[in-house]
Amino acid sequence: MNQIKLGESGERLHVDWSTNRSYVKSSRKEIDINARTVLVVDDQRSVRRSVSRLIRACEPKIVIFEAGHGAEAMKRLSEIRARYVNDPSLIVLDLDMPVMDGWDVISHLKQEYEAGGRDSGIPIVVLSATSGDKGIPLFRKSVHTDASLYVPMVTVSKDSCMKKQRYDAAGEEELATWIRHFVRGPEEPRGISRFFKLK
Repeated sequence: MNQIKLGESGERLHVDWSTNRSYVKSSRKEIDINARTVLVVDDQRSVRRSVSRLIRACEPKIVIFEAGHGAEAMKRLSEIRARYVNDPSLIVLDLDMPVMDGWDVISHLKQEYEAGGRDSGIPIVVLSATSGDKGIPLFRKSVHTDASLYVPMVTVSKDSCMKKQRYDAAGEEELATWIRHFVRGPEEPRGISRFFKLK
């Protein structure tokens, strides 16, 4: 038997190296199982990097996972749950992406929390340059008017959005405010010294 240290907490676990090879492989890098996480999902790498910098400016110790589309986001979410035994504090989600779009991610996560008998799921901040609508008029879904689409969800427009007035918030300063709200809670947020343009 050997002892390994997990993160900064100093907690030690006894692990039988001969029977738990998968754990040995995954524990090569120390992990703080009490760390909070955020998942950033956007098909544009520059946007993911900008949002990640905003999050780190708000909360330097938070662990950030990135995904380029919805299917990859579902894999990252499984990794977060397996590694940290908890959901992320927040998902920042683009709508218009290849492979699996943000609408499908929202639908999947809503089904998940409803199947678990809960009234709400992981907080989502939709960050998009689209109209925020999907589908033909009679069957159209909208992140702006359909309050039952997902709870809790906030919409923030990217700088390139043509219909910013339809969103709950616009620009990086207001995005930073919502990030602080979900990551730190509703207390008075501390200021962020830099903001990064989201194109």
